[in-house]
Amino acid sequence: MAALRTKAGYTHGEYAQLIATTHAELGFGQMAARREKVSRWEAGRAVPERTAQLAIAHIHAVPQEEVLRLDWPDWLHLANGDTRQLELPWTRAAVPEAILDAVAGRKQLQQEYLLATGWAARSLVKNWLDAVSEEVSLAPTVPLRGVVGRVPPADAESAEPGSLLEACTRLRTLHQFAARFSASWLAPATELELRHLADHFLASPEALHTGREVLVLAAEGLSVCGFIARVQGEHVNAQRYYVAALRCATAAADPEVAAAVLTMHVGQYLDLEMHEEAAELLAAVRELLGRHTNGTTDPALQALLYAQTARIHAQRGDDMGRVRAMAAGRRALSTTSAAGLPILPLRSETWLSCIDAVSLLDMDQPERALRHFDPLFTRQPPGLNLPPVVRAMYLLRAAEAQLTLGDIAGGAESEAKASALLGGVQAAAAERIRGAVRAARNERR
Repeated sequence: MAALRTKAGYTHGEYAQLIATTHAELGFGQMAARREKVSRWEAGRAVPERTAQLAIAHIHAVPQEEVLRLDWPDWLHLANGDTRQLELPWTRAAVPEAILDAVAGRKQLQQEYLLATGWAARSLVKNWLDAVSEEVSLAPTVPLRGVVGRVPPADAESAEPGSLLEACTRLRTLHQFAARFSASWLAPATELELRHLADHFLASPEALHTGREVLVLAAEGLSVCGFIARVQGEHVNAQRYYVAALRCATAAADPEVAAAVLTMHVGQYLDLEMHEEAAELLAAVRELLGRHTNGTTDPALQALLYAQTARIHAQRGDDMGRVRAMAAGRRALSTTSAAGLPILPLRSETWLSCIDAVSLLDMDQPERALRHFDPLFTRQPPGLNLPPVVRAMYLLRAAEAQLTLGDIAGGAESEAKASALLGGVQAAAAERIRGAVRAARNERR
């Protein structure tokens, strides 16, 4: 609601007056035009009366029947056109539109909410589970592992300009660059190649049925963009990317890649402290893997599953459960795998140590968290073996811990390092940290 009001250019008082005027014009009678009421609605401390909701919906051109069908605040997404990604059918034919919806140029907004919460999240997971199980049952028995991310085995010089092969080659190369280059370059370049890929699918629909590995490649690219949007605090846009990636992996009939996408997406729910939805999503991942992988899940995916579970325990205040889950994650990561998932390139103790640190921040234990963030500050591996965007995200979390403990200089330095790694991309956490540093310094003066 706050995003809608801000986008329309209204103050709280102006918006309250507009709602009251519309309420009267619709024949619902007079209502007080108090800015405090709008503030409470935006903060989630109160829910508008149904007639007030109808007035708000009228202002933003949302049909009345949708207000009556959906709960508050779910119908608000319709005002921004946010629900298209969730409403598309789980079919291969819908994949190009899903990709184009995800990469559509939108004004960048930092949203502290998601499209699918509560019943909507449960519906999303159920539809996904049914769709991926159906695709796996219809897919050829030839396994994808071993060719995923290497599609086709050719280089850019051998690909005809404008061909599907050329688009795949460039997208594959960009995915490999994810471990080296900043987000400000990587995100727009990946989006451009994803648009080309979607255009090829629209022009040649048969590619959706013969190019399973191409669909996995698209899922990888969408996941990279989703992670970058998550770091920026653009949670709605990030969810669009992740759901589109789920659609691609589902159409490819690759349960492991689909499970990896959803497990990465769980991090968004945990960032916003929605641990109940996160638990439901992880339960769906385990159900899918139990049905279709015969106990041969990639170790990095197993480790991430356990690590996300540790964060759920932490947000529930269960430190023992957190410790057990992280220990299981480390054991999983210590095993070897013949062919891992390119979508999950992180396979180091540094990676798990940082997630462990975040789980301790979830429990409001910054001092313990900082000890697990130690690898970020070393000049030698393993501290430097994280992709720039990933390392930047964890540096920002470390800066939060440092500021909480009163280390203003350390927090400022960590934020500066993270911003340099992001290369111009504005992270939501970085802005908050800079504000906290300024406030702390002013207070000391």
